[in-house]
Amino acid sequence: MATERIECQGIVLSETVYGESDRILRLYTERKGKVSVIVKGAKSRRSRFLPLSEVFTFGLYRLSRGRSFYYLNSGKILQANLGLRSSYDRLIYASAIVEIVDRSSMEGEGTPRIFSLIRKSLYKLSTEKEALPIFLGFAIKYISFMGYRPLIPSTDEKEAYFSPDRGIVEEEYVTGGITVEPAVIYTFRHLLYTSLDKINLDMMDEQTMEKTYRLLTHYLKVNLDLDKIQSLQLRM
Repeated sequence: MATERIECQGIVLSETVYGESDRILRLYTERKGKVSVIVKGAKSRRSRFLPLSEVFTFGLYRLSRGRSFYYLNSGKILQANLGLRSSYDRLIYASAIVEIVDRSSMEGEGTPRIFSLIRKSLYKLSTEKEALPIFLGFAIKYISFMGYRPLIPSTDEKEAYFSPDRGIVEEEYVTGGITVEPAVIYTFRHLLYTSLDKINLDMMDEQTMEKTYRLLTHYLKVNLDLDKIQSLQLRM
């Protein structure tokens, strides 16, 4: 049987040491979804594959299929996203993005739409001054693409409450629900319906942004069945 060989664009979600000299990458690819890739000799600093094995890297990967893994044959970097390491906030939110995707996606599953969202989110994080709005934009779009789009009122006229498994609802008090102010409702709508490169929440106060962060990350963890997002434990 001929060995399957593919060429695909991919983003490195995580990497782990494998054996004495190799690494296993978790790649989110445009064509195959999430795949595990063994990179021979990548533990060595002299490896030509070392730059392609860095977390956050967006590259072109030429792979061959083994019994349980793909193997990296060659490739090239399309976007190193080095700017993600230039500030603490950028690094924390970028780490949260790849952690969320890695832990909530199955091997061999994925969509070009999610691949594009990850790529654009990491790029915008590496270039934008304010990191939190980009992360929140990623979070609400990702959870929606995964099939758990939150309810968001179309107006701010009625009293609204947050439900961890439904979103923001306009009705009588929800058991365990949290009152949601009009500014937070607007922020949810803006993040969901505005493209990443046009998100602008400069007018929002810190309290509104923090409440949006708390509610949205809670909703994401409940619906994706994540007990916690380790990267965000380091958030300051």
